[in-house]
Amino acid sequence: MPIPKRLFAVAVLIATPALAAPAAISVHDGWGAFRDGQRCYAISEAVSSSGKTELEPFASVSLAPGAPAVQLRLSRVVRTGSAVTLDVGERRFRLSAEGATATSRDVTTGGSAAVIAAMRASDTMTVGGRDRRNRFFRDSYSLIGAPTAIDSAIIACGLSPRK
Repeated sequence: MPIPKRLFAVAVLIATPALAAPAAISVHDGWGAFRDGQRCYAISEAVSSSGKTELEPFASVSLAPGAPAVQLRLSRVVRTGSAVTLDVGERRFRLSAEGATATSRDVTTGGSAAVIAAMRASDTMTVGGRDRRNRFFRDSYSLIGAPTAIDSAIIACGLSPRK
């Protein structure tokens, strides 16, 4: 299955500065797996956002030697000090956010590994917070295909599979 142009464009956006574009590995429903040097990742665009968007939101699961990282580009710039939460199935995670980027660094809820485990067991996830004008917003994602895209990225980078 060919890589959709919009998904490839998102992959190029999050790739570290390099001479070559990221290499497409595979596509699984709305999720794509890519390789950029030693780093592999799975990405998806949001399926919906509430209200007017400032940016094109996407979620990425970066898989590099060391530790996985979940990062979301939000549809709006977050109000300074505003809480950003990620609901994955029945689990809720507090994210660290700056500008329009949110990451899963909260070790009290298990960090990125816990978010990825929840993503594997759920069909949807929604991130929400307050923007610079104090308006609440939400970006929603389908997780259909996410586990397979994550596994494809793990295999492509020769990383240890999940336990």
